[in-house]
Amino acid sequence: MSERMPTSVVLSFVGVWFQVIAGVFGAFVMLSLLSGRLDHGQEVQNAGLVRGLVLFSLVVTAVLAVSGFLASKRYRWTRIVILAAEAVAVLDSLIGLVSGGGIPMLVKLVLALTIGAVLLTDKGLDWFDR
Repeated sequence: MSERMPTSVVLSFVGVWFQVIAGVFGAFVMLSLLSGRLDHGQEVQNAGLVRGLVLFSLVVTAVLAVSGFLASKRYRWTRIVILAAEAVAVLDSLIGLVSGGGIPMLVKLVLALTIGAVLLTDKGLDWFDR
């Protein structure tokens, strides 16, 4: 008989999947806005950097998605990868808050800190025991 994932860990993975969906949506919105401006002849400062950051965001989102799929397998490395992605999200959120990102950056920060905190609890540690 298989063991059930603790409720707090389940809720943290709901947060991970929310991050995945929001990350994909946000990346496509940013690429669409960038392409729209470039197509209409508007100058965009650091367009290459923006594309690079969006690509980096998509890579982190893909890593979170794979980790979300593999959470039921209980591999230790999955937890470590998610914690690293959440650390990146915290850093990004703090930079965004300083840059005037407002409420969305605050939500991202709280979500990343909450997911990280849950995965660092005894239940989070015990779940990823392989």
